[in-house]
Amino acid sequence: MMTQTIRSIAGIAPVSQLNPAATALVLIDFQNEYYDGKLPIPDGLPAARNAARLVAWADRLGMPVFHVQHVGAATGALFAAGSHAGEIHPLLAPAPHHHIVAKDRVASFAGTDLHAQLQGLGINTLIVAGLMTHMCVSTAVREARSFGASSYKVVVAADASATRDISDWNGDVVAHAGLHRATLTALHDNFADVRNTGAILELPVSAN
Repeated sequence: MMTQTIRSIAGIAPVSQLNPAATALVLIDFQNEYYDGKLPIPDGLPAARNAARLVAWADRLGMPVFHVQHVGAATGALFAAGSHAGEIHPLLAPAPHHHIVAKDRVASFAGTDLHAQLQGLGINTLIVAGLMTHMCVSTAVREARSFGASSYKVVVAADASATRDISDWNGDVVAHAGLHRATLTALHDNFADVRNTGAILELPVSAN
């Protein structure tokens, strides 16, 4: 039995076309910590490869690209400032014309100037990809919908995002695939369109 999402009940239409001048690609925490550091993500490389496809597409269209980078304390346990673990993965090394936003917490908007930069460019639609789905990606998507009249339409790139296995409160392990799917389903219900990279690349492009 199919059930309606909150978005469909509210009459929110899916994103059907993109204006590159009003759309930004936001890549969250594609950093070495998730590849050869303390938080390895099983599907991290496939996600990065799909994110790289989105970057090439965005660059071709002249769409702004934002790299959100978690910067921890220099002596911190994760994403230590100046460390290899804190660096952006080579597959997604920022180009000179890309924007880099440093954050020091799970949130990508709170405590940063990301919203101000996006507003300054006239951005009203975001394509979001990153690590981890259940943590920083989910938080950023929810934040993006919290600005009232300045809230963003959001498309999450499902296969350009990924997460890891985690232990639950009962001592069991929640597998990464199930956690990823459940998180995307929650976002799809009320906060964003969720599509695979191929479907995003096929969206019509318009100047309107």
